[in-house]
Amino acid sequence: MQPKSRKTTGRVITVLTWFLVAIHLVPIVWMVYCGLKDNQEILSGKVMPGRRQNEIVFLRELPKAYLAGTVDGGITLFDKQTLEKTHHAELGAFATGFLLDEKDGKTGTGGGTLWAVSSNRGLQEIDPADLSLRATYGVEKIAAAYGPAWSTLWVNEVAGSALARHGDTLLFSYQIKGYPGVTAFLPASGKFLPMSGFATRESGVVRQMARPALDSGREGDLLLLTTQGIFRRSLEVGGTDKMYRAGKLPAVPERLTVLGSHRLLLSADSRAFVYDLATDSVVAWLDRKPGSGIITAFATAPGRVWLGDSRGATSIADTAFGDTNAPASVFQPHFPARAGASEDITSFRITAILPLASGGVLLGGPNGTLSLLDASGRPVAEGLAPKPSIYIHWRNYVDLWRNIDFGLYLKNSFIVCFGVMVLAMVLASMGGYALARYNFPGKNMFGYSVLATQMVPGIMLLLPLYLMFISFGQATGLIIKGTYTGLILTYAAYFVPFSIWILRGFFASLPKELEEAALVDGCGPIQAFFRIIIPSALPGIIATGVYVFLSAWDELMFAWVLTDEKTYTIPVGIRLFVGNFQNR
Repeated sequence: MQPKSRKTTGRVITVLTWFLVAIHLVPIVWMVYCGLKDNQEILSGKVMPGRRQNEIVFLRELPKAYLAGTVDGGITLFDKQTLEKTHHAELGAFATGFLLDEKDGKTGTGGGTLWAVSSNRGLQEIDPADLSLRATYGVEKIAAAYGPAWSTLWVNEVAGSALARHGDTLLFSYQIKGYPGVTAFLPASGKFLPMSGFATRESGVVRQMARPALDSGREGDLLLLTTQGIFRRSLEVGGTDKMYRAGKLPAVPERLTVLGSHRLLLSADSRAFVYDLATDSVVAWLDRKPGSGIITAFATAPGRVWLGDSRGATSIADTAFGDTNAPASVFQPHFPARAGASEDITSFRITAILPLASGGVLLGGPNGTLSLLDASGRPVAEGLAPKPSIYIHWRNYVDLWRNIDFGLYLKNSFIVCFGVMVLAMVLASMGGYALARYNFPGKNMFGYSVLATQMVPGIMLLLPLYLMFISFGQATGLIIKGTYTGLILTYAAYFVPFSIWILRGFFASLPKELEEAALVDGCGPIQAFFRIIIPSALPGIIATGVYVFLSAWDELMFAWVLTDEKTYTIPVGIRLFVGNFQNR
């Protein structure tokens, strides 16, 4: 029976061991947890995941209700008098854009169709009367229209979505650099087709779509507001396309609204100007008061234009641009307070404007807030869209596998690290055992030399090693740079010396009587080594092997130089994409 003091010591050691294990697991768990948060949440130091962004981005008036859509795919019907919620639906989407058709695009029987396009759900068809979901066309179906030219989206990187209608065809695009252009959808057949003649590489990423109204009541050409200017796509047979680039425009526009058949109202930061497509020139600037905020919303009504910012909504006559004395009405929103929402200047910005026939206006803002004002600017009612759910970014890990060749990097890392671990343990076990058991000339010098190799910085070995790889390939015709073999041999040469020094201590701690007993029983020195010594020192060998595996797993410098696109390990592969995407 063990003494009480020995039992107590064993329990203390056990507790301390698990405590150290927990300390080492905390950074790993924390890293995985941070991968479930948004990049802005990480940069701002938020511990808990935040809620979805549910600012109002879409407002329309229906016969019996106001229809509001939020960027997170929330759709709500509000009572026209009280702004009380009557119906609500959640699409669970990101960067959602909306388009309301007056006629059912499939059957042509009337009743209307609400289209929603988002980065994770694709294209969805909704009944605006009861907000029921009619159909969903996933992103994978959209990607199939492009074949190998485009695969899928970085869902959380999409800044927004744009939609427009042309006859029986629905046009949409995503605001992200990797999206190839504009996609056409045929509701009657459910087919997706790339719109020819437009590519984001040449013309920029699409921010917004618009269709000017012609004098005859028909809609004009398709206008695409991009990060490089305005692309005018002729939808007539034999028509020509035209690009109005930022060099011609006074600034890269951020928002666009149509004033007529050929006049556009554009905004850049806090300035707004009217651009005439017929003359290809700026015809008027909208003079705003000093200190006016960044323009965040546009809307038009018969004879008037509305501009929204963090200070309110301004209504002016569409013929008064450039006239500093033209009368303008400013409508201050009265957004309801949302419990737990931050109160800063961005909490009062206008994100959507719906002018009403009565002269009043319905304003949408962040956090799903609504403010209904009459023609004199007096508040009539306030409304709130339902509170969004907490957003856990599972898509960060889904995007990792879909959008970069992470499977290849993972396979390469396992092959290289497992190969290095096996090779290093075989060599280090023999070297460590020799240092621990045998006396030979220069033993101490050899032991110290092995340890001294760890004092040489790896950067000093990089250039000679690279030149050696190139020279070896030229002399023998055997290419080892960019191969598993070259990287495994490099890592083994780097990690074997320190592994020898670690295992020397494990072998020295084993009693010599074990080997002597094995020799007496008829084993030779080699048999005693493999049958007796290796099993006895196995815990130390495993611990050293884990150290070598993890060290090779996280090594970047040699892997960056000595691999190519087919043999990149995880550290190299991940860092290649840091410049293009957030650190998710």
